[in-house]
Amino acid sequence: MRRGSRTTAQKGHPFGRLPSGGLADVLWDWSKSGTRTAARNRLLRGLPGVGTASAYRFGLVERPHYAYGVRRATESAARLGHRGVTVVEFGVAGGNGLLALAEHARYYAAATGVAVRVVGFDSGAGLPAATDPRDLPYLFAPGYYTMDHDRLRARLGAAELVIGDLDRTLPDYLDSHAEVLSCHPVGFVSLDLDYCSSTATALGLFRGPAHGHLLPRVTCYLDDLPGTIERIGEAAAVADFNAAHDDRAIGRVLGLRAFTPFDPPWADQIYVHHRLDHPDYGRLEVGATGDQLPLDPGPSRRRGRH
Repeated sequence: MRRGSRTTAQKGHPFGRLPSGGLADVLWDWSKSGTRTAARNRLLRGLPGVGTASAYRFGLVERPHYAYGVRRATESAARLGHRGVTVVEFGVAGGNGLLALAEHARYYAAATGVAVRVVGFDSGAGLPAATDPRDLPYLFAPGYYTMDHDRLRARLGAAELVIGDLDRTLPDYLDSHAEVLSCHPVGFVSLDLDYCSSTATALGLFRGPAHGHLLPRVTCYLDDLPGTIERIGEAAAVADFNAAHDDRAIGRVLGLRAFTPFDPPWADQIYVHHRLDHPDYGRLEVGATGDQLPLDPGPSRRRGRH
């Protein structure tokens, strides 16, 4: 690769080459599981008879990991008797993710009858300077991922956008919105802050003695895990949190690919915050799993013999 050349490798294109739209790019997209999933979803979504309900059922929508998180949040809230839930994106950047989150919120609110509030947190000025060597300073620099405030706000609809330094805006928001969060507890969080230090700040959502602003189990999506290791970036922030909280674990959902249509790679980035000291943690979510495993019919009955 030429010194100083710009690449788009992290977005799925080869090092040292910008996409040209030719057959090589098509083959490159289909050769890797991440970009192959996106290409396949676009293809399947365009087939006759594939409506909105089917697209959501099989994860063919834009940012299906967000749709999964919203679905889990609304289902859990409904089973626990909540009429509303809040879903959060930490790290809004240009705003495409927040708009997708809002779209999924509208769909699942209509499908489940659970009202869904959408909130995005961002500095509004791009990435700050790194403060920890685990912040991946070899990948990210101050000023990356800025936001066009006016364009984004014009398209937000009912979604909220909270601008400012997270170490100030998050506690202020939790304090000023305590009442609404008690009726719409947080059930899904996307962590897309890139840095270990910023992710640690966002995990302040789970610190403190209060429980009313959270469901007992909160689905989380960690965007920047691929290409890192456990002791840097978002994974390091989660590890630090777990080391400091014996009864509030954050862990990856084991075996999720096997239960998700088309075995999507994003399933490896789905985590759940289990708040073991939450007063509702032990409440049974009726319908979340089967409650009986009856004995199968014998071989003769399966063949129709009596």
